[in-house]
Amino acid sequence: MSGEEKAEGPKALSIKRNMLFNTIGSLMYQGCLWLTTVIVVTLSSDYNNSGILALAMTVGNMLVPIATYTIRTYQVSDVGGTYSKANYVTFRLITILVGLALLVPYTLFIGASAEVIVAILLYLLFKMDESFCDVLYGIDQSRGRMDFIGISQFVRGVLVIVLFGAGLKVFDSLWVAIAGMMAAGLATTLLYDLPHARLLGLHGLGITGGQVRSLFVTCLPAVLSSLLVSMVVSVSRQYFSSVFGTEQLGYYAAVATPTVLIQAAARYLYSPLLVPLADRWNASSVAEFRRWFWGILVRMLGAILVIVVILSVTGAPLLRLVYGPSIDAYTYLFPPTLVCATLIALIWFFSDVLVIMRDMSGELIANAATFAVSMVLMVPLIDAFYMNGLNMVIIVSMLVGLAVCAIRLLRLFRRREAVRP
Repeated sequence: MSGEEKAEGPKALSIKRNMLFNTIGSLMYQGCLWLTTVIVVTLSSDYNNSGILALAMTVGNMLVPIATYTIRTYQVSDVGGTYSKANYVTFRLITILVGLALLVPYTLFIGASAEVIVAILLYLLFKMDESFCDVLYGIDQSRGRMDFIGISQFVRGVLVIVLFGAGLKVFDSLWVAIAGMMAAGLATTLLYDLPHARLLGLHGLGITGGQVRSLFVTCLPAVLSSLLVSMVVSVSRQYFSSVFGTEQLGYYAAVATPTVLIQAAARYLYSPLLVPLADRWNASSVAEFRRWFWGILVRMLGAILVIVVILSVTGAPLLRLVYGPSIDAYTYLFPPTLVCATLIALIWFFSDVLVIMRDMSGELIANAATFAVSMVLMVPLIDAFYMNGLNMVIIVSMLVGLAVCAIRLLRLFRRREAVRP
């Protein structure tokens, strides 16, 4: 990447302003996604649509690690400019097509009804657009303009919730509602995100076969890691649905979905700090990198603690207010789902740090251990403890993965200290 390309476009904002814009906009977007799970219950006659949407979301979340190739952290920590903006965007189009090629057949053969299959396919298109705009956000982030990301997420969230709600209210159709989500995302990408990426130096597309192979091989452990972590939740929910039905999964999803705010808040708080963290790993002493790492972790845990306390107090009454007395029998699930969300947020952070340190194999080992434990525990725990079995699978699996991540981080610290104190 040339100095001319780096200098193109508006100047970078401060870290604090980037954090502010990114956190507000991204939380708005995640909040609107959660509201879709509320609206689908309040505008439907039962919890069947909620269960179908939950299944569509789980399969859609399996698409994301493949379509994004989990390359965002690698992209923004590419401080030496190994690949250009056009390289990353073109590679993203390739990985999106690969993701659809894998997940569409998977959707057709999971044994679901036609109603469920169509909903999943429409949701995959929504996630396809979301995955594409992520690489544009990487350009914004690497140039220190996360205000563009925050504004995009805010607008995207508002449009998503309006069109989703209109689809259910006016047409009484989950298919139309999900199609509305897709249209909202696509419009934001084309009318806002792409023009701003061009403003920051994106000019056309372009990548060589050698660059495709290089990025594919380099980031393969990261994408497998992300896929494995997402499958801990996705496969467990699919198993639960196959045994107990989509309506019962709908009850669980209604309780569990608000807790994704913890994951979102954590990720969006530390995301603006990944570029300076990468700078310190590449150029500074290990002691300075350690200070930044622990500083980010403590702040993130502090923010999570505040959210957990607030949700612990307000969660059950809020669920009753939103869903009515039909949800009372399931509010006991809320505290363990908060623990699940916290552990998932932590494993995301540790995985991103391992990518910055370029320990891709360590990330893969940790998340493979997470998935392996979940597969061993899934059937016995869900069969024995019903909905709470889902939480137990996630909690135990994530704890194992975090332990492996911590071991890898300590080894990398010691290895770097031996070379550069």
